[in-house]
Amino acid sequence: MISHASFQEQVLDELQAFIDLTTFVPADQIKEYQYQATEFTCPGVRVDTRTQTPEGTGNCRTKHSIENFAILAFSEEESSLECEQICFQIGEALFGVQLEDLAPAQGPAWRAETINLVQYNAPRWTAEKVWRGEVIFRCRVKETS
Repeated sequence: MISHASFQEQVLDELQAFIDLTTFVPADQIKEYQYQATEFTCPGVRVDTRTQTPEGTGNCRTKHSIENFAILAFSEEESSLECEQICFQIGEALFGVQLEDLAPAQGPAWRAETINLVQYNAPRWTAEKVWRGEVIFRCRVKETS
């Protein structure tokens, strides 16, 4: 199995480098879902690594897996438009991308096949003046070491 931290880091790097997304969200507000800061600033994006499911049978069962993850967008505008635009850019940034980490801090090296967009949840009003959108992805990852 690959490290969730390693996978999350590669997704964060990809999003923070995507210029069309960073026109809406400053790169320093694109963080992991578990990030606990003293203040949450909108607009913001959070990467939520969810499940990693082993694939196949036998000895290589843990060397191939399916990674499911979501990217959440938050906005405090009067309408959902900004959150919608951020979600669109998230889809543009990751759909069809191939990630890899050849020297992770923990766990084996890995490479991901093309990232697929699985589901797009339109922004919903979650609290006073807070919109939350979600884009869900899936990809197959394989250990390379």
